[in-house]
Amino acid sequence: MNDSSSLMGKIKRFFKEKEYSPFVKDYLFTINARSSIFVSVIVAVLEIWMLIMMICNVIEDSGNYSREWLVTHTIAYISLLASSIVMLVYSALYLANKVKNKGVGFAIKFLFSLAMIVFGLYVSHTSKDRGGQVFAFITVIIFINCLLVWHPIISFTALTAVFLTYIHLQSKIIPINLSIKVNAFTTWLAFFITALNNHHQRRIEAQKDERLNELNAYFEKKSMHDDLTDLPNRHYFYKASSEFLTNPGNNIDDICFVFIDVENFKNYNEKHGFIAGTNFLKTVAKILKDAFEGDLLARFSDDHFVALTKHYTLNRKVKKIQKEIHKAEDTVQLGFKVGIYRPKARDCAPELACDHARYACESIKKHFGRDIIEYESKMDKVFNQKLHIINNIDQAIENDYITVYYQPVVLSKNGKLCGVEALARWKDPNFGMLPPAAFVPILEEYHLIHKLDLRVMEIACRDIKECRDKKLPFVPVSINFSRLDFELINPAEELDRCIEKYGLSKDDIHVEITESALSSSDEKLKLSLETFRKNGNSLWLDDFGSGYSGLNVLKDYNFDLMKIDMAFLSKFSENRKSQPIITSIVSLAQKIGMQTLSEGVETQEAYDFLKEIGCQRLQGYLFGKPMPKEELNEKIHTGFYELAG
Repeated sequence: MNDSSSLMGKIKRFFKEKEYSPFVKDYLFTINARSSIFVSVIVAVLEIWMLIMMICNVIEDSGNYSREWLVTHTIAYISLLASSIVMLVYSALYLANKVKNKGVGFAIKFLFSLAMIVFGLYVSHTSKDRGGQVFAFITVIIFINCLLVWHPIISFTALTAVFLTYIHLQSKIIPINLSIKVNAFTTWLAFFITALNNHHQRRIEAQKDERLNELNAYFEKKSMHDDLTDLPNRHYFYKASSEFLTNPGNNIDDICFVFIDVENFKNYNEKHGFIAGTNFLKTVAKILKDAFEGDLLARFSDDHFVALTKHYTLNRKVKKIQKEIHKAEDTVQLGFKVGIYRPKARDCAPELACDHARYACESIKKHFGRDIIEYESKMDKVFNQKLHIINNIDQAIENDYITVYYQPVVLSKNGKLCGVEALARWKDPNFGMLPPAAFVPILEEYHLIHKLDLRVMEIACRDIKECRDKKLPFVPVSINFSRLDFELINPAEELDRCIEKYGLSKDDIHVEITESALSSSDEKLKLSLETFRKNGNSLWLDDFGSGYSGLNVLKDYNFDLMKIDMAFLSKFSENRKSQPIITSIVSLAQKIGMQTLSEGVETQEAYDFLKEIGCQRLQGYLFGKPMPKEELNEKIHTGFYELAG
């Protein structure tokens, strides 16, 4: 019963055109338009040729043709020629997108087909050549039935009517015996099966294309849509804002690009958890959508949003957003920083405009009480430098603009050199010597920091090998890895590869990880750091005390040495609270089996104090600023630095 119902269902669906989607119907119509060009051209050429042949035959044998025969055949040829030309013109215009009325097109196709059928029946019935009667009829059926796509019901009805008419007309000329009827039926059946197959094949092609189009549309939507907030994403924003700017009908005099940064969202996540943070971000998106109703709005990344709106309405909108945010959440001091950029021309690149607005926003990130700022021309130099850093890091590495300076580390007990820290410098031909603060945060922000860190590692290993090859004295070098390095590359694997490449010992390189990069819940990072230890690398905790989770870090991670942040030695002689704090830190480190190194040592007083409390290693301007390898080697050679044994 089920099989029967299923089969009947398939048959019904096969014969019901109303179940076809608009895409399938349009596809089939277009296929017919293309085929109609081919058919109409062939028919037009044939009719012209047949007219010429008819005229030639009449001239040669005028007595065999009556005036009536000549007139009716001429009318038949010209009528079919005219209908083929009309079909050709419509199909060409439709495919060129000059006409769109499908109803007219269907009517023309129907009349053209009818003209061919009538012509075929008439010519086969009145042909002087009895043997050629059937060929004239079959030819037009092939043109109509095999080259054009008809719905099965239309094919069945039309073929049945045409064949019955043909048999009826032929019966008036000669008696129709059983053999002719059987042949006519099998020919009808062959044409009908051909029509069914043709229609079925084209329909399957159409439905396959439809599914492909739907899939492409889905992926295009996904590529332009942010699932979390249900807002467009930055790619859609770039595309839509570019179209808006370049449209001459849009007034851009008061238009501005807006970059919005939700402040303290990280604190919200830490207090309420990731799921609550995700839900609240949806709430923020809804508030922004309401405030920027009618404007172009998108989620840029993380807790950042962008909008294209009128400048004169922006202050009102920002106040509305802040009010709604405070209503929705009052336990965490959430706020907004807003950067604005006003395009000066229609050819302004949205990507660049967003970068300008973002840069302006970042410039007030730590300014309490200032929530909104417009990009100014005086920001251009710093902004252009930022773009230069982002776009030229690869070239800087390739051309050796990235170099390494080494800052000495000494033993507190005797002041002898026991190591150096490798610090990156960028000698840029356009901007001169760039300090780390000018490019490291930017490279981290744009996830390019691993390129710099790998280059510093490579140079440090190469310099140690060079000293060894030249029989020069050298000391271990400490290198830094960013938190992002552990997401973008495998630092332990890269260091092993580099040490092996230059034939170094694991004792030649120490690995520094900044405290702020660590989190008690980051299991992947923990495993990566443990790999360093298993590989025999010495692991140092950099900038201890600069974050808020120092004690948790000591509990959850295993380090060989702790570098005490230089902030504790700031105004050392004036702030007496520093001494008991540093003493406690050194004592704590000793109790948990860690060595200590204090950064930022600039005075003899600080040196004497650190030596007295048992801090083993010291680093700071008192012992030397970061310097090129040539200067370091020269100072070791002249005895300025005495190497620890």
